[in-house]
Amino acid sequence: MPPQPPHPSSAVPSPVGARPPTILDVARAVGVSKSTVSNVVRGTVGVTPETRARVLEAVSRLGYRPNVVARQLVLQRTNVLGIVVGDLANPFYAEMAKLIERCAAAEGFRVMFCNTEVADEIDITGLESLVEHRVAGVVFLSYLAGSERARQLVDGHMPAVFVTCHADWGDVVAGDDRHGAWLATEHLLSLGHRRIAYFADPIAEDPADRERQSSFVATMRRAELRPVVLRRASAPGRVMRDGKEATFAEVLRGMDRLTAIFAANDLTAVEVLDAADRLGIPVPEQLSVVGFDDLMLARLARINLTTIAQPKATLARLAVQTIAARIRGEMTGARVRQIVDFTLVVRGSTAAPAD
Repeated sequence: MPPQPPHPSSAVPSPVGARPPTILDVARAVGVSKSTVSNVVRGTVGVTPETRARVLEAVSRLGYRPNVVARQLVLQRTNVLGIVVGDLANPFYAEMAKLIERCAAAEGFRVMFCNTEVADEIDITGLESLVEHRVAGVVFLSYLAGSERARQLVDGHMPAVFVTCHADWGDVVAGDDRHGAWLATEHLLSLGHRRIAYFADPIAEDPADRERQSSFVATMRRAELRPVVLRRASAPGRVMRDGKEATFAEVLRGMDRLTAIFAANDLTAVEVLDAADRLGIPVPEQLSVVGFDDLMLARLARINLTTIAQPKATLARLAVQTIAARIRGEMTGARVRQIVDFTLVVRGSTAAPAD
């Protein structure tokens, strides 16, 4: 069968070496002004349906693509949001990044990621790159408190929103970490556990971790129980307890062995589950474990983790809507702080203590 001719409205590729069609080419083809073509491409009102149809037909036929760079130079900003992520190897950040990207697309923005790997030097280098690319605003999924250089780069130059982290120089969308930690601790207490530990996140600078730990300690003391805080030691399989280094086996099998662990996040909780499995300690028969975040892996049948669920989709939507409103000038004035509720999701990793 001989090749079929292209449809009249199909885009015709430019010959090799030819310049791409411009907005002036479209205007000449239709017999209208350049501003009329621009109004049609941007969807501005005030163009008759007949003219709009003719312009769109010429745009398709000529294969015209708007010059995004030129438009951004005129507007003095891009349609790109910078996303500062703590560590994409952490499933929580990966899930949140995906949701924010999806919400940004719905608002007409693209995204540019900066993976800080929770290191201050990388944080600043990546943030400098976002600023150099003239992003319209920055969404912080991770922020090392007290980073004055980050504030100098962003504050007053572009909108910023902090999601699941906090700073006093941008809008904040987060959950009540203290209440979430209270829910987790009270759940274990209600089951009858008395020897409970909080397994802190290794990122000591993380304000969310500090809030969760502080709430755990306060809740235990109100119950007139001794709070125990664990941290990873430098050697694999070892933890710090009361300022002293111990093995997981000593913590979970010693004379004053723990019967429950509340972990700062689901990833840490899964590490606890793995350690218990290697030591032959059944969960939840001899050890109850609670996480924080409700990652997808927490819902797997083999994990079945009791956890504090963060409404990730709601957090992402509120963050993007907030920064989009700031960028468009629809929201002005004082910075806002939006707090969402956490919920306890009880699964198979918690039960009453055996003794």
